[in-house]
Amino acid sequence: MKGGYAPVPQANKDDLDSETVYHKHRGKSRSYWRLFYGIVLMVLGIGAGFAAWKMKYFRFSNAVIKPLYDQKLYKAIKLKNGMHILLIEDKQTLLSGVGLDLQVGSMSDLSAGPEYLGLAHYTEHAMYMGSKEYPRFNELANFLQTHGGNDNAFTTQTHTNYYFYVNSRSIVHGIEIFAASFRSPLFEPSVLEGEKQAIQNELEKDIPQTAWKKFSILKLISDPDHPFHRFNVGNKKIFDNADFASKIRWFYETYYSANLMNAVILSNLPLQEIEEVAVREFSSLPNRNITKPTFFSNPYPTDSKYINQYAVYENGALTQELELLFPIAFSKEEMRLDHKLVLTILGDESQGTITSHLRDLGYIIDLTVSTLTFPESFSCLTIQMHLTSTGSCNVKEIVRVIIDYVELMKREITQSIWEDNFNLQKIRFNYHDESDLKTLLKTMPGWMSSASSPKYYLNNQLSHSKYKREDIDRVLNKINVNNINIIQGGAGFDVMECEFPVLDKYDEIFKTRYHSSKIPSSWIKYWQSSSHVTKGLSIPSKNEFIPTDFTILPLSRLPQPSIILDEDGFKAYWKQDSSLPKTYINCKFFIPEYHKDPELVAILRLYLELVSESLDTVTYPASTAEYRYNLSPLSEGFKLRVEGFSDSDKFFKFLKLVVTALKDPLPITDMRFKYQVQELIYDQLNKIYKDQPFRQAFYLARTFFQTYSYDNREINAHILKLNQQQVLEEGKKLLKKLAIKCFAFGNLDVREALDHVEYIRDQFISHILKSSYSYRGTVVVLPPGRWIWQTPVLNPTETNNCIFVINEISARTVSGPSLRKSILLTLLATIMKDPAYATLRTQEQLGYTVFTGTLKMLSVDYFYLLLQGSHYTPEVMMKRVVEFLNSYKDTITHLTTHGTTEHPNGDDWFAATKQEAINLLLSTPESQFLQISLVSSTF
Repeated sequence: MKGGYAPVPQANKDDLDSETVYHKHRGKSRSYWRLFYGIVLMVLGIGAGFAAWKMKYFRFSNAVIKPLYDQKLYKAIKLKNGMHILLIEDKQTLLSGVGLDLQVGSMSDLSAGPEYLGLAHYTEHAMYMGSKEYPRFNELANFLQTHGGNDNAFTTQTHTNYYFYVNSRSIVHGIEIFAASFRSPLFEPSVLEGEKQAIQNELEKDIPQTAWKKFSILKLISDPDHPFHRFNVGNKKIFDNADFASKIRWFYETYYSANLMNAVILSNLPLQEIEEVAVREFSSLPNRNITKPTFFSNPYPTDSKYINQYAVYENGALTQELELLFPIAFSKEEMRLDHKLVLTILGDESQGTITSHLRDLGYIIDLTVSTLTFPESFSCLTIQMHLTSTGSCNVKEIVRVIIDYVELMKREITQSIWEDNFNLQKIRFNYHDESDLKTLLKTMPGWMSSASSPKYYLNNQLSHSKYKREDIDRVLNKINVNNINIIQGGAGFDVMECEFPVLDKYDEIFKTRYHSSKIPSSWIKYWQSSSHVTKGLSIPSKNEFIPTDFTILPLSRLPQPSIILDEDGFKAYWKQDSSLPKTYINCKFFIPEYHKDPELVAILRLYLELVSESLDTVTYPASTAEYRYNLSPLSEGFKLRVEGFSDSDKFFKFLKLVVTALKDPLPITDMRFKYQVQELIYDQLNKIYKDQPFRQAFYLARTFFQTYSYDNREINAHILKLNQQQVLEEGKKLLKKLAIKCFAFGNLDVREALDHVEYIRDQFISHILKSSYSYRGTVVVLPPGRWIWQTPVLNPTETNNCIFVINEISARTVSGPSLRKSILLTLLATIMKDPAYATLRTQEQLGYTVFTGTLKMLSVDYFYLLLQGSHYTPEVMMKRVVEFLNSYKDTITHLTTHGTTEHPNGDDWFAATKQEAINLLLSTPESQFLQISLVSSTF
């Protein structure tokens, strides 16, 4: 095995178990084997001593810090080949999985030569395609498909991630196939040739997306000598023009080294068993003992032509986007600084903050602060905004406000502000909702490489437990007018009221016109001037919503779920949950007949957005403490969701804020109404016409089948005609005839649940319908036969085609066969998901986006299969989809007539598939509420 063994780097002494564990002798007494090896060492001397030392692996004795209510068990180990593994025992899971992160990404492409752009990504695609131990093509995917699992991988600038999950009984064999893929991949030329088209399909899916266009511009304006500058996704043209087949083998043998790998294994097996399997399978991965590739340099060097740039690009979006980019870290020391507090305050939306001030000026719709971070390379702080039409022409003023606010932060950030923020981080960590398995496997292995110690694998932010003013100042000092790049994207620059430069450059890969030049010196002088300081800015005040009571209530003996209120026009359900100290209130507000008039539909949308806008500033502090609400329109009315910690005083205070605003929203400025409400809704409704074809397919299906589902353009015809006063008056009228259904769920007893839902009822008591009400929407029921609706994509620049096959299955009723069909349909869609992907995407390369699922429109259930791609005509794609569906009938027939015992996939696969379907049906408090709502649709 190439590379052999080399000594691993010394781990921290306080993290290492004092015991030595000999993995080749599992199940024996450790003391016996210590004695045995002691005798061998005495007899054979130093050479034998070194041989025994090579067999060690380390257990980290410092326990991994985990959330308070996390029932899972964790263990961190380091193998003899330098690979770090986090083992997780979860007794509740029916699906187990492995995530593996390689600390090498696409910035390393250039090490093979300038013509090998996309090499890291191509290698990622090639790794699962067969190994010496398991030479059959797609062995892992085939195994997972028949055992209720799936796999995927992705490449970033400095990392590559692989993961799979499978039913828990099959995890050991899954690990064996997975590990062999990294130990002895085959890289068969015929297989590599097929993956060229897969990567081309992936790229063509991304080309129309605004995020990819912007990311490409960020690369194009960077220093050409920096590896970040290069296009590194790869495409078929690049792959055909160089000998990638041999370079993939070279890249694997150069960089795929165990000492650069971290892995997470989650299973319901005992930790000891997981540990044995991990050591057995991953210890033999080659350790090439290479140094992690690092690129510690600034892609936008200070005092160069690559900083202080203003780039404008065309992305086709209806709303213009502005990004301010500040390089803040490009050394190992700077990458370790804690940026969290700076990000939090810059992104705050309370009164007097950047967001609040710029909204009041009518410049922005929203603002997000984050970091563009590539470990072992560089990090940039980014402030991203969606602009109003006025804001698009006032970029200079927007930057002035932000620079002035940073100066204010330098003066007014105190230790108490830092302590509040750190306490909130601890609260979020200890009581956060669990990540799903796929998210954990995709993210956790990468986090491990940046953790300062294995005990911080789950949250490295907790390692920054001391207030260091100098660290905060170092970050703030980088946010200055001499260290900024401005990127503005949108459509219609040639018809704007203000003047923009001609877009004289062209991004050939992402098909984007753009222009870049230096920021005008007059702007920089203006930002530096002390005579134009922005008035009215302030640092957020102390957060009164930080919870202090996390008591978990004892479970009630009352039957659950229970109807706790049953009145004319108002019903309330309650179900207790003791997993976290959180409360959820979900309510549906039914408004009779409103759905029959598109103007009333427009008014309700505007009214709900006006409520949210009037709440945003006052509820933002609560949102940082995990108290959140959501208002969303439905065909029968609207939905309200309120959630947060069950600290009763704070939750009720937050609930009152939201319900009071819903009943009687405070007016906002006319400018804010125009940009934050009216134009925002208008753009949201228009967005579908720029979206990917598969999203348009869902939209068109609902518009076609539901009788009162209006085309967005029909609603938009009314949106811009309405003023704030009309929306307030007509919106309040809509709320004067209501039926309400609520579900109280979480860490609350029946008395607290009643308090919450009775408060909601009492606020609308005079508006609740006193007679029986039933929502009676209708859908189009197709006559028997095959019907084809072919229509151009709504975005004329789109290159992808989409096939959306819909089968009408059944009308749902309260109980009986139709409800059973609905549940079986979800199971069918889950069963077919992986085979459809494996056949249509992996084997036949018909498109990159393939999935199955169910649609539920009022009383009718639909099964769908969706395929999106650009390489084949719609006719060819449709033919292959129909052939796949016909061929899969045999599988379903076998499953129906013979059961799962005789089926080649077996009981384990079916059990895991059923659990996945159950998770889809009952995964959140929201979906539980919707399931309960099916039981009674009449008050």
